[in-house]
Amino acid sequence: MRFPLLDRLTLPCVLERLVPGQPHPDGRRYLPLVVLRPTGGPADGSSTVRIGVVDRHHRVRESEVGRGGAARLVCSLGVLRPQEAPPRRGMVPESGWTPPRASLAPTFYGHVLEIITWETGRGMLPYETLYAELLIDIGLGTVGLRTGATADDLTSAFGRAHLEPGDAVELARSRIDILEFEPAESADLRRT
Repeated sequence: MRFPLLDRLTLPCVLERLVPGQPHPDGRRYLPLVVLRPTGGPADGSSTVRIGVVDRHHRVRESEVGRGGAARLVCSLGVLRPQEAPPRRGMVPESGWTPPRASLAPTFYGHVLEIITWETGRGMLPYETLYAELLIDIGLGTVGLRTGATADDLTSAFGRAHLEPGDAVELARSRIDILEFEPAESADLRRT
């Protein structure tokens, strides 16, 4: 999975665990799960919550477990909506989450930093569709978002058929993919 501004995606964290995918009876393997502890606060919510993300492209190595660095995360297939006032930044684990489990579907709160891609079209459909790629500052770092929607969805949520940099957004129920983990130079944080 490529993301146009990969180098701008930065979530400071410690890579705490790598759970390898288990074999499926049909011979395929489930995808690895990577457990991250964000370290980039301050922000709303607790930075002690661990996030479980999917290593769909097998980019994380076992040797990186315990290291601090930066994860490059992209959220997909989530629900994007405007924040209620007052706007905030951070993340909140899903309902029913209990520690020490990793949160697999946290809600992110942040501000749109940049709109990378904004493609509208009608094609064969009787309504206008949208594909967008965004950079979102969640206070703990910067994550990417890929989303599809209809113009009606955006208009009903935001009161207009487009987003703008600075919009305060809430992103829920996303699939979160890790595109890369970049260990900090000589930053082995196994003891923190």
